[in-house]
Amino acid sequence: MKKTLVQFLFLLSIALVVFSCKKSDDDTSAGWTDEDKASYQQVISVQDQIGDQLDNWLQSMDSLDALNQAYEAFISNENVSSATINSQGIAVQYANGVRGGIFLRYKDDSGEVGEKSLLENIAVGPVEGLKSLVNQRKMILINPHYFERSYYTDQVKSIDESNLAKVGMELSTFYKNEEATVDRFTELSGYGIIHIYSHGWAWPKQENITDVYLLTGETANETTSAKYWEELKMGNIPVMKVAGPNKYLVSPQFIADHNDFSKDTVLFYGGFCYSFLGNWPDIIDESADGAYTGYDWSVYTHKNANWCVNSLFNLSDTTADQPITLNDWFNDTEVPKSYWNERDSRTVHIHYAGDGNLKLWDDVSVRLIPLSSDGAPVSVQGEVGTAYPFRCEVSSNNSDIEYIWDIGDGSSPVSASNEVNITWSEEGNYELSVTAKNNISGVVIGTAKLNVTIGESSEDVTEFVTSCLKAGCTFKAGIQYSPSGGIWDGLSVNSVPLDWSGLSFTGTYEETDMGIEKKYTVSGSLSSDGQKVSFYAREEIEEPYLNAKHDFSITVADYPLSLISDGGIYDPYAAYGSPYTGNIDVQQYVSNFEGYCISNGITYTVTGVEWDNVTMLCMMFVQENSSKVSELPAVQDLEFRGK
Repeated sequence: MKKTLVQFLFLLSIALVVFSCKKSDDDTSAGWTDEDKASYQQVISVQDQIGDQLDNWLQSMDSLDALNQAYEAFISNENVSSATINSQGIAVQYANGVRGGIFLRYKDDSGEVGEKSLLENIAVGPVEGLKSLVNQRKMILINPHYFERSYYTDQVKSIDESNLAKVGMELSTFYKNEEATVDRFTELSGYGIIHIYSHGWAWPKQENITDVYLLTGETANETTSAKYWEELKMGNIPVMKVAGPNKYLVSPQFIADHNDFSKDTVLFYGGFCYSFLGNWPDIIDESADGAYTGYDWSVYTHKNANWCVNSLFNLSDTTADQPITLNDWFNDTEVPKSYWNERDSRTVHIHYAGDGNLKLWDDVSVRLIPLSSDGAPVSVQGEVGTAYPFRCEVSSNNSDIEYIWDIGDGSSPVSASNEVNITWSEEGNYELSVTAKNNISGVVIGTAKLNVTIGESSEDVTEFVTSCLKAGCTFKAGIQYSPSGGIWDGLSVNSVPLDWSGLSFTGTYEETDMGIEKKYTVSGSLSSDGQKVSFYAREEIEEPYLNAKHDFSITVADYPLSLISDGGIYDPYAAYGSPYTGNIDVQQYVSNFEGYCISNGITYTVTGVEWDNVTMLCMMFVQENSSKVSELPAVQDLEFRGK
C-alpha cells in the first residue's frame, strides 16, 4: 500500500517553507480577488437562470424537450465551454474551469441509462508487512440526504452502533443534511471506518464515465467558494443545481489531498452510486493499509444500506471461531453481492479494492450470553422476581480477569464471577452490561451489553399503546407483478398522527416534499389486552417529474405484540411484529396486499406475494417526549442475515 508524507505548511515572517504537497484545511479567502468572485458569481447566475427556466419548461413540455432547451441555453452562454445531457441531468464545463450543471435525478432508486465497463486491474488482496486490523476504534457516518433517507439511515446507525460495540468500536461521529459540509470531508483522518452515504454523479455521462463526484449537504456560498476556489477551478469541487439550490460535490482527489490516512488501517464505504468507478478505489492507496468498497453502477438505496449493515455485522461477529475478514464476507454467498437491475438491464455489483484480510477484531472479544432455556429475559420477556442466569465469555490473552456487572436499574455496578444470576424487582426495559478488566493493571479488555425486558401487565400495555400519538407500518417482501419488472418491495407508512376512540384508531398524513407528493393512511384496533393489533395501512407516492407513482395497501389481523421500549434517544414505542420475520408465518396474519406502481410509462400491478421471502412486517406506535428525538425509531427491516 502506498504511503504518503504527512505535510505541513508554515508561514514564517521572512520565508514560506513548504514541506509537502498536502493542502491545508486552514486556507483563507485572502487570495480571492474581485475577479475570482465575479467568475464564481457568473457560474451561479447561469445555473440559477437556466435552472429556473428548466422548471418552467418541465411543466409545459416533454421532459426530454425541456432538457434539450436547457442544453441549448447552456452551450449558447459565453461562460460555458461544453455541456452534456445525461440520465442524471446536464453536466456543464465552465470556461473558468469550474464544473457544474443541473442534477435532476438525484433521488434514490433512479436507474441510469447506458453501460460502463468495470474498472480492471484493481489490486485486491493482502499487502505484505502491513496490519490488516483496523487500528482506529471509531467510525464516522456522513449522510447529506438524511431528509430523504432517514428511514434507512436511522437503521444503519442503530445496527452499526450495536455491532461495533461487540469489537470495542463506536460510531462516534454522525453528520447529516446541511451538517455534511465540504469541510467535513477534510476531517476524515483518525477514523477506522468511514461511511459516506450519499448520491453520486457520473461525469460527464454514463456512457463515458471519466470522474465520479459525491454530493455534499452544503449549499454553495461565497465563504466556502473563496476558501476552495482553486479546487473549484480544477474540477475537484463541482457546483450543481440540485432541486433548487446550488450544492457542492467533491472528488476522491479532494478527500485524498485534505486528509492524512498514512498511519491508519481504514475501511472506507463508498455508499453512493458509481462509487467504484472513476478514481474512487485509488483512495485507499493513501492509507497505511485498508480497503475501499463501492458500486459499479447506480445502486438501490436499500441494497446500499443492507450491504453496509450486513458486512459490519459479520466483521463484528465475535461468536465466530476466528475473525471474519472482508474477503470472507465477499465470498459468502448467503447474502448475494449483486442484483439484476430490471430498469437498466444490467447486473449491479459491490466490489472492494485493497486488503481482503481486513478485520475489525483480533484475539480479544467479550460476549454476554443469557443461559435460560427460552432466552428470557432477552429474546422473550422476563418476570419480576425471577432469577435469570448469564455468563460472560472473554477471548483474550489475559488470564486474571475482573467482571463488573451493571443490571441497568440504577444500582451500583458490582464485581462478581463470569457467571451470575440476576433478579429485577420492577417491570421495565433494562440495559445489562458487563465490563471485563485486567485484574492487575486495571485496563479494560472490553464491554458487552444486552437489552432486557421484564414484562408488563395487560392494563399497562393498552394504556401505553393508546397514549401513542403516531404510528407507522413497514412491509417488505418479494412482490410479484404483471408485467414483471416492478421494483418496489412493499410499503413504508411513516409518522402518521393518530386519533383514538377507545381501542380503535385512524390517521392520515399528507405532504409534498421536493415535488414528491406523499399520502399515508392507517386505521385499526387493539385487542382488549393490547397484545394484538388488526390494521389497514396505505402508502400513496407520486413523483411528477419522473412520471412515477405507486399505491400499495395491506390489511392485517391479530398481529402479535413484539416489544415495548423506552426508545433510548427516541420516543417510547410499541412494536407489533418482529423486525426479522424469517421465523414468523406472516401469511396467516395478512388478509390482503394490493396495489400498483408506474415507472417509465408502464403500470405494474401486484399479482401476489412471495411469502417465503418476507423480510419485514411491523406496526409501530410511538409516544412523544419533548426531551427526546421526535420521530419514529429505526425499525430494522433490512435483509439482516449473518453467519
